[in-house]
Amino acid sequence: MERLTGFFIIILVLLSFLSCNQQSSYKVGYMNASANRVRFVREGDFMAEKLRELGHEVIIVAAEDNDALQLEQGYELLSQGVDALVIVSVNGNTIAPLVRDARKMGVKVIAYNRLINNADFDFFVTGDNEDYARLFCETALQQKPTGNYVVLGGDRFDRNGFELKQHIDKILKPHIDAGRINLLYGTFVEGWNKERAKYELKQTIEAYGTNIDVVIACNDPMAMGALEVLKEYNAHQNVVITGQGAYLDVVQSVYKGEIFMTIYHPSRELGYKTAQLIDQILQGEQPSKLATSVTFNGEANIATVNFPSIKVTKDNIEEVLIKAGEYSWDDIR
Repeated sequence: MERLTGFFIIILVLLSFLSCNQQSSYKVGYMNASANRVRFVREGDFMAEKLRELGHEVIIVAAEDNDALQLEQGYELLSQGVDALVIVSVNGNTIAPLVRDARKMGVKVIAYNRLINNADFDFFVTGDNEDYARLFCETALQQKPTGNYVVLGGDRFDRNGFELKQHIDKILKPHIDAGRINLLYGTFVEGWNKERAKYELKQTIEAYGTNIDVVIACNDPMAMGALEVLKEYNAHQNVVITGQGAYLDVVQSVYKGEIFMTIYHPSRELGYKTAQLIDQILQGEQPSKLATSVTFNGEANIATVNFPSIKVTKDNIEEVLIKAGEYSWDDIR
């Protein structure tokens, strides 16, 4: 009997030990590049909502597009004992030391939308730059198969900006070579910034005039900046302008028939799905088993999930945005 009692005590101790090591609640830090990045705010809020439903604590910070501040915030989160960092990086290069230190501490690192370079980490959640370029260019070419084009790309030091412009250039090249399209100007825009985009377009107009048929702007702030500049010159009528992000002011402009299209990243779906991936990684799932592709970042092949997005025009606002609960007609009209 004493032997049986001792045996059961050992079993109970082992079960207690195992249960203590099966952690169910974790602390996650979401590091947004800036509180002005409306898309990442929305997606981050949904991500946090789902993570909290799954029993985790979430801390959200925003770096106001300051890479030094983002590093400081990251180390503060490490000092608070986070188990995972989800990073929308201000600068994919300067954030690398934080990533390396986090990994040494056993903290999971997930790059969100923007690739982190020259550091090994756990997971990369992003869109599909080739598909975005296709949506931009197909739209432009359908509406204006000939004419004068301007391309306002993203930041050349953000892999998304670099890749996106590469794909746009590749799609447009045969049309340019055939003489159907005259590319007045194509450039990267530092920080994907509205004011810098406005400056570039004004310089283009001063050099080549207002006879512009298409402005492929690679995000919504730049699209709105392009529209504002063209309105200053009373040259916005019938210009096809593209954007990305489905920001409310741009959606309102699409509805009015000013900006032609934007690309919508379903914020609730992206936030919830990313939260579920983070939960699985925290619970011990191998990132490679969750990935749909890999991305080489100069240091390692990073397990990657690419989420698709949707083109929004005046014709499908209700189907895509209203029914999804992103906006109401009262917001848009």
